[in-house]
Amino acid sequence: MDSNAKAIIEAALFAAGRTLTPKELADLSDLTEERARAAADDLASEYANRGSGIEIKSIGEGYSMQVRFGLAGRVLSFAPKEIEAPLIRTLAIIAYKQPIKQSDLVEIRGNKSYDHVKELESRGLINAVRQSRTKLLTTTRGFADYFGITSCNPEAVRRALLREKKLVGVSPMFESLALRLGLDFIVVNPYKPEAEDQGRLKEIDLLVLAPGYAGRVKENYSGEMLEAGVRTLSQLKESAEMIVQAAGCGDVEPLAAEVDSLLKKFRKRAKTARAIKPLTPMIEEIARDLRLAVKEDGLTAAPDSAQMEAEIQVPVHQPYDMDIVERIVQRYEKILEVVGVGKAQQKNEKKDGS
Repeated sequence: MDSNAKAIIEAALFAAGRTLTPKELADLSDLTEERARAAADDLASEYANRGSGIEIKSIGEGYSMQVRFGLAGRVLSFAPKEIEAPLIRTLAIIAYKQPIKQSDLVEIRGNKSYDHVKELESRGLINAVRQSRTKLLTTTRGFADYFGITSCNPEAVRRALLREKKLVGVSPMFESLALRLGLDFIVVNPYKPEAEDQGRLKEIDLLVLAPGYAGRVKENYSGEMLEAGVRTLSQLKESAEMIVQAAGCGDVEPLAAEVDSLLKKFRKRAKTARAIKPLTPMIEEIARDLRLAVKEDGLTAAPDSAQMEAEIQVPVHQPYDMDIVERIVQRYEKILEVVGVGKAQQKNEKKDGS
């Protein structure tokens, strides 16, 4: 067989990014359809024999070059190269969570996901079916073909993609964080586990828990643990980055951008605020994050759970189902509403003092 014709077929399959019919291969290589099919079969055998990460498969009436089955989960974040990284992250969440409502996707990825859905649909990688006021999103046969997944069934796609990912266990307090990061997770109570929790602890690969509880949890769980500090917005951002890295999946960018925006707003307000006197380490950490002045004669501040006399009672007893960002924001707002000094008030104080 003409080696140049065979090379042309190999190059065409590589460049196409889709299934090519024997006629298309024949037209490109100047071979008959029968010989073009034989060349594609030879190439498929060569790739299989050398254990390549790429394979050539016969799909329907055509041939496709794709990632070898079983490796899709490892390479999803890197390919296809012509798709930008933010688009790939949105596609990954759809694949993991499908069927997923577009409204739920927007909560995880932000408003930019509307454009992402349009782009991914136009590329034939997802289906977007109207459901009431939103759309129901799933991956397509084309998605499965590209990543070498034998079935386009959502469960088959999820199993293939998560083969190299970690299933994360989170306590109820961290559920909203797991949703924001787009993790594959289950909710579990590792502190006082019931029978159902004991079963879930056996399923997970990584457990996210509050700082200081690792020793207690070891009685029921011996796997990988990550203690996530979320007292301040800066801690939340750092913890989110560590969780995504440890889990091998997820996207921290939307949350990081939101945290940066909130910190900029709060720190601007804190510049004109009165000093405080933190009565606990937690309030000290919040003061540092806000860049609030700390003085001995400042307004006293303590967590409401500490049962201490203080001029500022910072809310800590909050519902577990409250969004994790909102939990921290509520604390910052409470401090700033008491110590904040507006420009009008500053002018009046200057007049009174003159």
